[in-house]
Amino acid sequence: MSPSFDPSAVDTGLARTISASRAQVAQRASSVSAFIDAVASESGLLAAQPQLADQTVLELLAQSYGLKGTLVRIPTEKDETFRLRNGEDTYLVKVSSPDEDPAIVQLQTACMEHLARTAPELPVQRLVRSLAGAPQVLIPVPVGPFDRVLRVMRFIPGNLLANQTPSASQLQLVGSSLARLGLALQHFDHPRADRLLLWDLKHFHRMRPLLAYVEEKQKRLLAEEILDQFDEKVVPLLDTLTSQVVHGDFSPFNVIVTPDRPDYVTGIIDFGDVVRTPVIFDISVTMANLLGTDPASPWEHALQVVDGYWSIRPLPDQEFEALIVSAQARLLLRALITQWRASQLPQRRDYLLSHSKPDWDRLASAAAAPAPKLPSAP
Repeated sequence: MSPSFDPSAVDTGLARTISASRAQVAQRASSVSAFIDAVASESGLLAAQPQLADQTVLELLAQSYGLKGTLVRIPTEKDETFRLRNGEDTYLVKVSSPDEDPAIVQLQTACMEHLARTAPELPVQRLVRSLAGAPQVLIPVPVGPFDRVLRVMRFIPGNLLANQTPSASQLQLVGSSLARLGLALQHFDHPRADRLLLWDLKHFHRMRPLLAYVEEKQKRLLAEEILDQFDEKVVPLLDTLTSQVVHGDFSPFNVIVTPDRPDYVTGIIDFGDVVRTPVIFDISVTMANLLGTDPASPWEHALQVVDGYWSIRPLPDQEFEALIVSAQARLLLRALITQWRASQLPQRRDYLLSHSKPDWDRLASAAAAPAPKLPSAP
């Protein structure tokens, strides 16, 4: 789906346009809100998630993949996701929403296939081909703008990083794994790589309307300060930052680790947020999930990831200050989007809020700490 307007035409300085008439301000505010709706729509996040019956999914798997077994549903943000057990074999099954363009799903699939060909040493989740030899299968639907997409992947055993208490050296390995993944994607391209994605920090400076969902004064002041810093320190650099297609969601919930293995990171999953964007925004995802996890030293764990990343792929020094701001912006974006989506999808409110309840406290802790220093290059 394409937006019905030109996103580049959206004015991001509404609050500072003192001389504009009230009608002009209202019109521009409407354009910004329309932009947020358009990005959310292309991200597949506006509609309530429809569900296929488990038996229907089993029939599709038998017909298209020759697979059978026991199906267990896994709660996720937008796809319908299942674990399929077939004897000693375990698979992950994903069915896209009828509101998500199959071309976007094909971007994710193509990215995974590229990594399987060009960087087989990386522990990226592998696709299982259908009986017809295809990496994904279209499922026609009677209702909805798009056909759905069925994909099957090998299940990666291990522990989610989110459930671990990693050491400094292990967090450095997380950072170096992300750097290697980024290097492997440097030359990957796709017609939909420039998709609109709500989580992409390229659009963060257009997200001020989401402040309407922040009722507490202190939280709103903190959010406004981070938005102001982003406008000042990141937005002017957007056209010059190192950019490419990235994983987009290298969070502790998408990184599988094995603590007794020297390489530590043994699985990289969920390519649903693949997009072309500045590389620092990819690192920001991992950092945001670690900010404030140690209240006594709010930046320490996040910077250990950066140390590991920089040891493999140091970026220009001038991008580091932007990275520090964008890490906070990513955590704030999660809090803002969660509040907004919870108001639109009350039936999923508990699930949506469960992952971001402590985000505001962690943001305040990180914002109050001294500014981090540039890591040492190798």
